[in-house]
Amino acid sequence: MSYSDTHASALALLGKKGAAVTFTRTTQGSYNPETDAATITTSTVVGKAVRVAASSADREKYAGLGLTETEVPVLFFAPTTYGDTPSVGDTCVWASTKYTTRDVEIIAPDGNVIAARILVSR
Repeated sequence: MSYSDTHASALALLGKKGAAVTFTRTTQGSYNPETDAATITTSTVVGKAVRVAASSADREKYAGLGLTETEVPVLFFAPTTYGDTPSVGDTCVWASTKYTTRDVEIIAPDGNVIAARILVSR
């Protein structure tokens, strides 16, 4: 069973109340000794998000990561492309501030991501 229709509904709802957000992943590629440089690869996950209240489970994660609730927005995110998801370490700009993804809790009943709760920090 595919949940692509559920994903489309989530994305549409977030599109009405949320904001566009792009998560960027930068990875170092192969090293070239002749140029003394490594290639840098960038990929993105685009979607819509809203900031949501932290849950008690989120607060436990904050403590485990050495963070405080006031520093860590929780975003409810739906990717534009069904199945895409940000990873820990990806960066985004939310409310004019650059954040790094610290935790991703996906909703993927068929293995493809419909949406995710994402903890980000400065």
